Amino acid sequence: FGPPRRIANGIDFNRLLLISAVLTKRAGIRLSNQDIIVNVTGGLKVNEPAVDLGIASAIASSFHDSKPLPKLVVLGEVGLNGELRAVPQIERRVSEAIRLGFKSCLMPKLPSQLSLDYADIQLIQASSVAEALRLGLSRRGHSASPLKGED
Repeated sequence: FGPPRRIANGIDFNRLLLISAVLTKRAGIRLSNQDIIVNVTGGLKVNEPAVDLGIASAIASSFHDSKPLPKLVVLGEVGLNGELRAVPQIERRVSEAIRLGFKSCLMPKLPSQLSLDYADIQLIQASSVAEALRLGLSRRGHSASPLKGED
């Protein structure tokens, strides 16, 4: 089969490498022998750190043969230590997600001075990528290994 491939269409290749390294180190997802292919549809180029957690969730979902919660939108920048960083204009992004019909939003924990209260969407807040994956992915079937920190 040869060495595993890393393909990034529409996102920065180095960003993909960073996310996959964080998933391996901080979420316990062994990707060294796995192909990772990320494709942004429509030929778009995304240069937005807020998509990091969505990419991480998609990779983890594929690896564990699991799926995200229904009608879930995912926002957040992933740092080198696996921490989730806030994204700018979070209120506007959540409002847009509601308008588009999403029912849950997986996002970084909000600072204590900022509080969002929406009746139309459940805010699922996490401080790390590992915690976000535990909260945002439904488990089923035959995963290769449990999510790090999962009982």
